[in-house]
Amino acid sequence: MSDPHAFRNALGQFATGVTVVTTTNASGKPVGVTASSFNSVSLDPPLVLWSLAKTAQSMPAYQNSGGFNVHVLASHQSDLSNQFARSSDNKFEGVKWEPCKEGFPTLPEYAALFRCKTHFQYEGGDHIIFVGEVIDYQTRDYPVLVFHGGRYADALQKTAPAKDIEPSIDLENGQFTNDFLLYLVSRAHFQSSYPTRKAFRALGMSEPEYFCLSLLAMSGALPADAIVSRLEHTGHHPDAEIFARLKRKGWIEGEDAKISISESGRDVFIGLLAHSKALEEQLLKHFTTDELSGAQAFLQKLIKITGSDIPELW
Repeated sequence: MSDPHAFRNALGQFATGVTVVTTTNASGKPVGVTASSFNSVSLDPPLVLWSLAKTAQSMPAYQNSGGFNVHVLASHQSDLSNQFARSSDNKFEGVKWEPCKEGFPTLPEYAALFRCKTHFQYEGGDHIIFVGEVIDYQTRDYPVLVFHGGRYADALQKTAPAKDIEPSIDLENGQFTNDFLLYLVSRAHFQSSYPTRKAFRALGMSEPEYFCLSLLAMSGALPADAIVSRLEHTGHHPDAEIFARLKRKGWIEGEDAKISISESGRDVFIGLLAHSKALEEQLLKHFTTDELSGAQAFLQKLIKITGSDIPELW
């Protein structure tokens, strides 16, 4: 093998998942490395393997601990992969973890987790191959992180071949299927917005009040009639009583000619916005970058097609 670099590049054409394998050293301190050499060996008994360079500082820990945890990383965990791939005395700095029953570190997020006891250790050239017997495993509904050609990538399932598609709407019998686009869009909206609606209702805030605060927080002071006009397409029609309630609660100020969100109203809205942002971050972990880009482009196009006569909310 005259050119190890070329050989490594050729091996890079084989796409792999990315894992973080953890254990403890002789002092009981957490140890972890990034490994893409993970693979299955047997279903019965359940065996998996991975390999570690003989020169790795953490080699004694894996050889003597008696077990390890393999975390298959999700697509949003490339930073975590980089952290455990670097040479460092404390790779766990800033990383949350808990010990499993055997005492080995378990990370809070992963696409899959395999808790293993060391079954065999083999010489493999410049690496040691560890074979682990899986004693427990868990999976999460996250897209996985992939490594290919020296770069991270996302794994996307191919679309199934087109078949005869049943109509999504049966007008004769007044029925529709779960594939009806507008049903999917509506259900996604109501389900994803429910936690935020629950949060503002806990504050004694109605939906029209929430929409008014949102509009004023984003657009600045507006006349009452402009607020009504911009919110008309939402199905909420703020009237004099809505504005009066918002004033009594101290969330808005000013008169009909110029209504603005108050300082306390902005504080309340920022709290709700932080709640929505946290929810969004949890949801985004379930999608790859390409899926998100495609979804955003689709929704933007849908909004453009269906909203030519609807004013911008802000």
